[in-house]
This record gives sequence, structure tokens and C-alpha cells, in this order.
Amino acid sequence: MDKHFEQVRVADLTVDPSMDTGRLYMQRDEITAWTEKIAEDWDPEMLLPALVSKRRDGTLVIIDGQHSNQACINTEGPDFLRDTMVYEGLSVQQEAKLFLAANKHRKPVKPFDNFRVSLTAGDPIAIRVNEEVQSLGGDLQVAATPSTNRVGAVQALLAMGKNPGMVSRVLKVVSEAWGRDASTWDNIVLRAVAMVLDWPGNWELAEDARLVKVLKRGGSPTIWKQNAVRQRESGGGSTSRSTPMAKQIVQDYNEGVDREKMLLTGRPKRARSSSESVS
Repeated sequence: MDKHFEQVRVADLTVDPSMDTGRLYMQRDEITAWTEKIAEDWDPEMLLPALVSKRRDGTLVIIDGQHSNQACINTEGPDFLRDTMVYEGLSVQQEAKLFLAANKHRKPVKPFDNFRVSLTAGDPIAIRVNEEVQSLGGDLQVAATPSTNRVGAVQALLAMGKNPGMVSRVLKVVSEAWGRDASTWDNIVLRAVAMVLDWPGNWELAEDARLVKVLKRGGSPTIWKQNAVRQRESGGGSTSRSTPMAKQIVQDYNEGVDREKMLLTGRPKRARSSSESVS
């Protein structure tokens, strides 16, 4: 067995379609959503070397790095040269062992640790989130676990952070409704309020004072969350579980409101540009 570093055109790196988790061990079917996620946050400086097996016929089979390679093709084009660690002379069994070594014992990075590293790396969304959280004062900051002045819903914050002003507006609304409490900074709750504001037209239409009253009238954030979860079938992530709460907020908000001032729900969302006004 020989191994060496080599720069290879991403289009020349292939996946063995006969190898899947049902029959052998590797190359899970290419997950489009995951590839799109990598491409959405694309930065060529963050592209790690791929592990590649060079077979006797010259085929270069990706052992680890399938999704990032497809994302690279989609964003940089087929001629992009990717760093690779190329192994030659491997048996299928040895390829399988390398795949397991690359994936089996990987410890997932915790969201808050990822967030801190992203700040150091200069990630613009992480920086925006951090600035908007701290702009609310009172020593409020992003943290690993929630408490009075610690917002622990890191994944929700990063999702909201793609829209300028969303983090600070959502946190201000929920804290005015329920105070600064660990239960206020819940992932599902924050995402639900953000979904209400993110539906087309709602950013400008929504009156924050009325939103605060609606949230207060509906009970504590724990009650809102419990009601939302009950309306969903088992499974699904926090985004899908936030949807019933978001719809309920809109329904309660629209009671007694003139038609032209009603909030909208159920239509496709659009990302607001940074040039749009922020309340």
C-alpha cells in the first residue's frame, strides 16, 4: 500500500455506486440537502483534503469527502483542484476500514464550541449574532446552556442570524413577553417567533408590542412549546416543531386586526437583503 498527497480535479473523483450502507459499508447515498448546506456556507479555505482510493484501473474513489466534493463541483466547477490523500493498492476491505476510521469515532462538535471557533475564524453570521445579542445589554451573551443572561439556543440564533436584525428583534420581543429566563431562550420558541417575522411582508407589518401581548396571553414559553409539540407527529427537528407555534402566534395576532394589517402565514419565505430596513 502506498499513500501520498496529490491535487486532483474534483470532477475526476468518483463514488462507487455499488457501495452503500445496506450492502457493504460506505458511500451513503448523496444527500442533496447536506450538499446544499455545505455549498450555502461555502469557503474554499475550509475544504479539507479528501481521502481517496486509487484502484488498479486508475479510478479515484472517494472514501471520505463525498458531500463536500459535490458541493465543490457545484460552487467552484469541475476543474477545481482539491487536496487529497491518495491510497494505492487497497483492497475493498481496507477501504472499508479507512471509511470507518474517518467516521466511526468522530465526536460531534457542540454547537456553542462551533460558534466560538466561528467567531475566531471571522464568520460573518456568527459575528452578527454575537453583536446583536450583546446589543441588548444587561450582559446578555451567547452561551452553551441557557440562564438569565445566557442564550443557549445557538443553532436557532445562527439560523436567525442570516437575516440582519432578526436576532435582536426576536430576543427583545420574547424577553419583554416573559422576561430573561432560561425557558425564554428555547430553540423551538425562538425559531417560531423568527418564522412569524420571516414570512413575506410580516417584517414590516408586525407590531412588536402586539406580539409581546400575544405571547404573554398564550402563557409561558414552556406552555407554548408543549402545545406546539403536541400538534406534531413524532420526529422532526426543531424547525418543524416550531411551525405550529408560529401559526398559532399569527392566528392570535390577527384576532380583531384590520385585514390589511393582518400577518401572513403559509406562504414561501424569502431572505431579506441586508439593504432592507431593520426595525
